[in-house]
Amino acid sequence: LWAIFTSLPQPIMAAPAYLFVETFRPFLPVGLGLAAGAMIWIVFSELYPDALEKVRHGSAATAVTLAFSAMMAFQMLVLAH
Repeated sequence: LWAIFTSLPQPIMAAPAYLFVETFRPFLPVGLGLAAGAMIWIVFSELYPDALEKVRHGSAATAVTLAFSAMMAFQMLVLAH
């Protein structure tokens, strides 16, 4: 029952949210770029140092390189289609 009550505002706010997004569409790449930069910052300031404490330096660097390569390959695949 509480799930129904918590979901009631969603349709009410859908139209204003859509209009807000349409109005600021030109700024969307900037916002997404800032979000991506924040995620990369967290990876290298929080996650990577923790990984270095638990595994060898070479293993952590290899994992980061492979993950980045897989992400770039997936992006190229998506953009190609």
